[in-house]
Amino acid sequence: MKHTSRNKQGGVALITAVLIVSLAVIASVSIAENYELNFRRTVTAFNSGQAWSYAKGAEEWAMAILARDQEDSRDYDGFDEAWWNNNEPLVFPLPSGYIEGKLEDAQGKLNINLLKQGNTVNNTMKVRFERLFSKLDISPGLVCAIIDWIDSDTSNPECPEGAEADVYSRLEVSYLPADQPMSDISELRLVHGITDEMYFKLLPHVTALADLNATLNINTASAEVLETLGPNIPQGIGQELVEEREDKPFKNPQEFVNFLTQRGLTADIQNSPIAVGSNHFLLNTRCVIGNSQVKMVSMIYRGGGNNLRIIKRSQKL
Repeated sequence: MKHTSRNKQGGVALITAVLIVSLAVIASVSIAENYELNFRRTVTAFNSGQAWSYAKGAEEWAMAILARDQEDSRDYDGFDEAWWNNNEPLVFPLPSGYIEGKLEDAQGKLNINLLKQGNTVNNTMKVRFERLFSKLDISPGLVCAIIDWIDSDTSNPECPEGAEADVYSRLEVSYLPADQPMSDISELRLVHGITDEMYFKLLPHVTALADLNATLNINTASAEVLETLGPNIPQGIGQELVEEREDKPFKNPQEFVNFLTQRGLTADIQNSPIAVGSNHFLLNTRCVIGNSQVKMVSMIYRGGGNNLRIIKRSQKL
């Protein structure tokens, strides 16, 4: 009986020892995993911080290019200048990654905020937007919904396809229209009736600038936008204008008017003037370091006398 008892005691001791070793292994693995996780978090945070610093440094690079461009050609801005890179980003290598940046003219698009002048609809701009929507196979009536989004009126739709607060309040996920100028073009996705497909169709041709004195630059506008500038400009003329300015950018708005006049066409530019230069530029930056990535969009204002500053900055997903 004593021999059996000793065997049982030895078996219990062995099981206890195995259990202790198992717990020790589990604890060590857990410690190692937590250490690795914390290490990765630290590296990611460090790389992300570095990426943001590089992205902000890209703003200084872009402003230097725009300042030099202003000194070289004060009369106009076009695609034959140093800030333009055929709509392709410039890429620079970095330790463990790279950074890329692309400048575009924010005034080469129709400004949604110009649809209203105070409490009055700007009919010239409304017609331009309606023409653009038609060219892109989007219902022109949705321009009214955009006007209702930016006007201060909360109850009187601009037209049957307009939408005021009562329409938004009945949505499954309800919200209210801004009833003020758009602060960013991404707001367009919230306008009633505008789908994602429509938004991405419109994005190359429309913008939302707070500066209502910022006029459309015909040297950087798309063919579709150029064709909205007159009542009888047929499809195809916009592409002719784009090709014309590649060899000889417009140095003043009258050259654009003359181009149309020679072809028996007219331009609606009295109430919404056009220009050949710009003060607002967008910098799209992407910086990748290790597994961290930062995408940033910066609005750069360029005034006279090399007065350049960042007026808006946002992060892209």
